[in-house]
Amino acid sequence: SPISRMEQKEDDTSGGGASNELVVGHGPGLVHRFVNFAFHTINADMNDFFQENCSKFEQDYDDYQKQGETLEQYAAYQEYRRRLEESLSTFVQKENFDDDEECMAEIQRLVKEDLERHKEQMQKMMEQLQKAQKRAMKAIRRAQRAENGGLEEFDGEDEDEDNEEGKDDDEAKEEAEPPPMMIFFSPTTLEQLVEMVMNLGEYQTFSMMMRMKVQQQRVLKLLMEARESGALGPPQAESKTDDEAKEQGNEVKVEDVKIEEDDDFMFTES
Repeated sequence: SPISRMEQKEDDTSGGGASNELVVGHGPGLVHRFVNFAFHTINADMNDFFQENCSKFEQDYDDYQKQGETLEQYAAYQEYRRRLEESLSTFVQKENFDDDEECMAEIQRLVKEDLERHKEQMQKMMEQLQKAQKRAMKAIRRAQRAENGGLEEFDGEDEDEDNEEGKDDDEAKEEAEPPPMMIFFSPTTLEQLVEMVMNLGEYQTFSMMMRMKVQQQRVLKLLMEARESGALGPPQAESKTDDEAKEQGNEVKVEDVKIEEDDDFMFTES
């Protein structure tokens, strides 16, 4: 299966036995299609399966702490994994691979290339960040000297950031202060995307999803009961179509409406 093949590929890569065979005609978009296909399978295609098996995970917290997972729950997980792997096998066919192993090998190759590019990008970003921090510190010192009337003296200093000569004690003390905090977000790697798909095949992930769906059903049930009892107020009127709203707007204009008698708020046309 695709998940099992990916797990095997990760073991081979960690052991230095990664395949050197390449699949021609697939770029980084293959990984994004793989991830989108997997999550569409979970969120749409397998929705009926989740609804049918939710009752098996209706377990009190205390009971769960004492007894743990049940055999029935694990059987549901096995069926879930079988369906997930079967669905991902159709992805392999749609992408014109000969088998699961070939597809997963290509995905693993793309992940490795992306990690190398990501490492280079992060190195460049860190260098730019360090330069930006130095510029920020220099701007802060300039503002401090301007407030103290020493701007002319600062303007005559050497602008080279790497020049460490000729610094007095005050300037050295200022530079010893921590630089201003600067935050940047690291781009998501293909490896992180693939790991999300791999986690879908884990029992812990499946169990968490099922228990969250149980909680959602409980909340929806309470809301429906509250609505039927009138605790949430009367149901809202059905929204009108654009044509109906436009037609009504032609009949009565806002400026033509006036309020009579504060007690019953009668609306009439002028």
